[in-house]
Amino acid sequence: MYYVLMMEIRQLKYFIAVAEELHFGRAAERCHIAQPPLSQQIKRLEEELGVTLLERTSRKVSLTPEGSEFLDRARDIFGRIDEAVERVQSMSRGEEGCLRVGFIGPAALSPLPQAIRCFRDTNPRIKLDFSAKSTTEQLPLLRNDRLDIVFVRLFGHDVEGLERMVFLREPYVLALPGGHMLAGQERVDIRQLDGQPMIFNQRFAQPALYRSLMGSFHKVGFVPNIVQEVNTEQSTIALVATGLGMALVPASSAGDQRAGVVFRPLDGDMPNWEITALWKARKETALLKRFLAVIAEFREVPSCMAD
Repeated sequence: MYYVLMMEIRQLKYFIAVAEELHFGRAAERCHIAQPPLSQQIKRLEEELGVTLLERTSRKVSLTPEGSEFLDRARDIFGRIDEAVERVQSMSRGEEGCLRVGFIGPAALSPLPQAIRCFRDTNPRIKLDFSAKSTTEQLPLLRNDRLDIVFVRLFGHDVEGLERMVFLREPYVLALPGGHMLAGQERVDIRQLDGQPMIFNQRFAQPALYRSLMGSFHKVGFVPNIVQEVNTEQSTIALVATGLGMALVPASSAGDQRAGVVFRPLDGDMPNWEITALWKARKETALLKRFLAVIAEFREVPSCMAD
């Protein structure tokens, strides 16, 4: 069956040439074949179809009504073949296809949205599917090939076998209610937070981060006074605005010009806030490489802190 199919495609090519040239000699030159074999292939095609496609006389070649119809169909077939070839070649170059991107909520405050917009503008034939989930939820989806790349925060997670690129690295700052006595300082030392009401990320959601932050306070000799635990940066800042307490937030959060909240740099031994891109090395397709090249242009990792 495969051999017959290949013969039919070749016969279609020869038929189109003859039908357009209406001359066996010119059609043979066009197909780079001798005229007798070309004539034999057209005859075989007609025999296989049981239809006369061409009227032949000593002076001219013309299409029968059936031949005219078959010419339209043959052109359509070759058009679809050309389209399929162009499509797969475009995909192999990373110019077309679908990329599945996972991200955590805080990534919306990073340069990631701008990077994605730039990629979409320069690659309009690539579809992007997005999934907003926690780091813990995204890693299995990446390993099971349900996501192609994820943007997450790593706190002791197992990333063995995955490629990584730190996309954003920035310090923590202090968000505190407007009018607080510390709001009048240009910078705040973490030792000044001793006894102050603090709003913290939920311990069970990010235990490694929780331990790291607590360790920074333990080093200077006190345990923070945690009055509320929350699960998002947005919720944290909203509670700071109520005057409930102060909180450690990534520096990019300072762009949230919420009434009643001020942000101050912190002095002290504090961990950095990071968003890391992860993907599977063996799944590094041309499309993914194209995406990574754009993403790399929007990285915000100070040179003194680069990997």
